[in-house]
Order: sequence, then structure tokens, then C-alpha cells
Amino acid sequence: MLEAVTGYLTRGWQVVPLPYRKKEPVIPGWNVRTFGPEDFSEPSNIGVKLGEPSGWLVDVDLDSLEAVKLADAFLPVTAAVFGHKSKPRSHWLYYSEGAKTERFQDADGTMLVELRSTGGQTVFPPSTHPSGEPIAWEEDGKPACVSYPELRQAVAKLAAAC
Repeated sequence: MLEAVTGYLTRGWQVVPLPYRKKEPVIPGWNVRTFGPEDFSEPSNIGVKLGEPSGWLVDVDLDSLEAVKLADAFLPVTAAVFGHKSKPRSHWLYYSEGAKTERFQDADGTMLVELRSTGGQTVFPPSTHPSGEPIAWEEDGKPACVSYPELRQAVAKLAAAC
């Protein structure tokens, strides 16, 4: 766990300690605080702040199984993808300066895809999903650099296809 925290900090990503098997921070002011390896205990999960705090790292979170199945046909190629056993390849990472958080829902309100950026965070490997499944890298490379308009358009098309 501490090796992953250090690795993320080395990449320029701001980390957030999360409770084990949880996705949301519980530390007040987490979004304006800076954390280091000393702030993590075992067991715990790792969150990474998105958008501007982490050099414009953004997460395309594929909430629906349809989005996971169709992602390769719509999203730009990236070398940074992770997920968990029941939903592999459900998080695609990019660098996209100026990106804004946006949620794409089905007509019934079901979440299809989220474009997550500044003000948010995502639980990262080697955390444990609330289901108990390990969150693991499918591809642990460098996120692709994509302009915000191009990325937003790709995510919107993916959501429409779902």
C-alpha cells in the first residue's frame, strides 16, 4: 500500500487516505489538504485527487456494463486502465487540461459514464472495492494526453451508444 502511495506521489498525483473497502474520504477538508505515506495505515484504500491538483489527471468512470463493453470503440487509447473482477477496465485515465466533471445518465437516471475532474477523487489500486474485490491495474502506464473537447465528445458519444 505504501509503495503505491509513494509511486502515485512520484507521478505528481495527490493522494487521499480512504477507509478500507470504502470509496469516499472521511477526513474533513480532504480536498484542500495534502497527504503523504505517513497518513496511510493498514488496511486502507487509496484515493487520488483528480483534475488540477494532480496535473489534470482525469478519470473516465464506466459505471454501466454497456459502457465497459463499448469503451474501446469510443474512448481514446490510454495506457492507464484499471478496475475490479466484476467490472474490469472500468476506469480510464487521461491528462486533460481544463476538464470539467460531468455525469452522463440514462433516461431512467441510471449512471452510464462519469468524466471526473477537479473537486473529485477516485479509489485507485491496490485498494479493495466495497464488494471485497481487489481493485487492480489492467494497464499501469502513462495516461494519454487528450484535449478536453475531444475527451468530452468521446465520453458523450459513448454514453449515447449505451
